[in-house]
Amino acid sequence: MPHLEELSSQLGKDLGMRQESQFKALKLLLCNLFIQGQRRVMVSRKKQSLGGKRYNPLAIGYSSIISSLDALESNGYIIQELGDFDENKRTTMMPTERLLHWLEDTGWSDEGIDKKVGTYITLRKAKKDNGKHSYIDYQDTEYSKWLSEEIKQYDQLLSKSRIVLLNDDGTEDREFKKFTVQRKFIRHNHQGENTEFAYGGRMPGPWVNLSSELRKNITIDGQPTVELDRDASHLNSMYQVITDAPYPYDDDPYHIVVDGYPVPRHIAKNFSSFMQGSNSVLGTAHSVINHYKYEALKVKNPKAKNIKKYEEYIKFKKKVKSTDIAKAILNKHPKIAKHYNNGKIYGDFISCWESDIVFEVVMELTKRGIPCLTIYDSFIVPIQYKDLVDKMKDVTPYINRRGLPKEVFKMDNYNDN
Repeated sequence: MPHLEELSSQLGKDLGMRQESQFKALKLLLCNLFIQGQRRVMVSRKKQSLGGKRYNPLAIGYSSIISSLDALESNGYIIQELGDFDENKRTTMMPTERLLHWLEDTGWSDEGIDKKVGTYITLRKAKKDNGKHSYIDYQDTEYSKWLSEEIKQYDQLLSKSRIVLLNDDGTEDREFKKFTVQRKFIRHNHQGENTEFAYGGRMPGPWVNLSSELRKNITIDGQPTVELDRDASHLNSMYQVITDAPYPYDDDPYHIVVDGYPVPRHIAKNFSSFMQGSNSVLGTAHSVINHYKYEALKVKNPKAKNIKKYEEYIKFKKKVKSTDIAKAILNKHPKIAKHYNNGKIYGDFISCWESDIVFEVVMELTKRGIPCLTIYDSFIVPIQYKDLVDKMKDVTPYINRRGLPKEVFKMDNYNDN
């Protein structure tokens, strides 16, 4: 983007910049501000490395980002709202009228902005450094090379598609563009052969934080979309890996009864989910109550539905013991019961099973030229493909693409040390 690079450099000089690293940081900020239009853009001011070449292909340092932000603000080009670590609030920047006019007058365009991809796979430490995820440069394996190529094909299909969020009145709110799809893995001590990329593995896109209601307004290439969830995805992923088939019965796998009381589905689902990474039934019960408290009491502006779920859980656990709910799930699912409550590392391993199955569906749709957006265990697709994806999403099998030996799946090999 020679034209935009010259414009960025000239603005940088006008702002008093002299170092090449500052010009690169300014160009990065300007590109993101242009792409996002008049919306707030999250940005980090933390004095912490932005990562190696895979995660930071432009080799920009935090000091250049901070000085560029301050120069833009002091000269009236952006409004900065500083974050707060204690409130888990990120710093944001927003263009002023002066910057918007400058971008328009100098002829900025989408076509002039190149998307530079550092990596399609990220690997982070299991524990945060100073409250922030820390990413690790890694050596490629046969699996990571294969996976990167598959994600690249998917990423290119989405780049050719026009993905738009509409307002309720049909006007355009925003277009999702110039993003890179990545699968995000967690680094644990290797528990066996080929497990470098076997934990976590989710693939969030820029639409993942939209509410379910807002996601209904997404269009792809001008077509309305539908969001399709995998049925009881957490549980079914375990069944698909352990028994080679989904849950085999016609009832809801989350339907359980304790002491004659039917357990509300959201409660059973949360117990099942937290047991995947817990060490014990009691630990699961603690995690569940903490989850409900956080969603209903600790977040800013909690959703009414989360407050209602919290109140329902508090009321329900006066009737039955929390640990009895967990035990009822284990009794209902004896074929997979021993794979629960084996600690955080094994829980991240189970999470990767689900992510792998979701990606199998994505690969098949990509081969057919059908764009889809994933929300963890659901798929947003143009509505004309609803029947096709409905048939695929729950029966697409788990495939051991890494060549993991059977010993890796045994719980005795795991601990959280």
